[in-house]
Amino acid sequence: MLNKETVLISLKLFIITAVAALCLAVVNKITTPIIAENNLAAEVKAQQEVLPDAADFTTVEIPVVKSDNVTIEKMTGGLQAENSSTIVGYVVTAVSNAGYGGDIKIMVGIDNNLKVTRIKILESSETAGLGANASKPEFARQFEGAADSLTVVKGAAKSGEISAIASATITSKAVTSCVNTALEAAKLKSTDSKVEETAQKLEQIKQETQSQISDGEGAAE
Repeated sequence: MLNKETVLISLKLFIITAVAALCLAVVNKITTPIIAENNLAAEVKAQQEVLPDAADFTTVEIPVVKSDNVTIEKMTGGLQAENSSTIVGYVVTAVSNAGYGGDIKIMVGIDNNLKVTRIKILESSETAGLGANASKPEFARQFEGAADSLTVVKGAAKSGEISAIASATITSKAVTSCVNTALEAAKLKSTDSKVEETAQKLEQIKQETQSQISDGEGAAE
């Protein structure tokens, strides 16, 4: 049989555990929306960094892009102004699983001319002083203005090429693959948008024509 002291100790431990769990639940309830809000603010700030011409952003459907090592996590359309439907470009968040130290997540801004505006490394576990240098401006700036698929080379780069980070060719290729996939997605999305816009205009013309015919028939009667 349990003695009185054992029962008391067990009861105290139970009360302490219950109070601790309650406190954690309360703290979690309070902090969860704050963390979510902060994450959203950080995401919007990053989007504005890579696509400065956009004043607001709206999530768009991701087109099907084939890539062995890259997954498009999210795609947004950059809007000209708040409450505007005019898209000034796209922001693509892509993840490569071919980094030297693991996954590399980057955000790519692409304007309406389907050229890269800027890129930003969001997450990386690459080696400090080597692959981690992908976050440095001198490497990231190489992608600005790119409109076609890029290749990685060692040493000086020419048009359509990216100069690899010294002793970090794997990282350089992973980042470049993300940019290439983002460009392809933006091109596909832009084509889809133009087709959709044309279809809407044709439907509008059709409705206006039918309305004019109906008005003409009414007048003839």
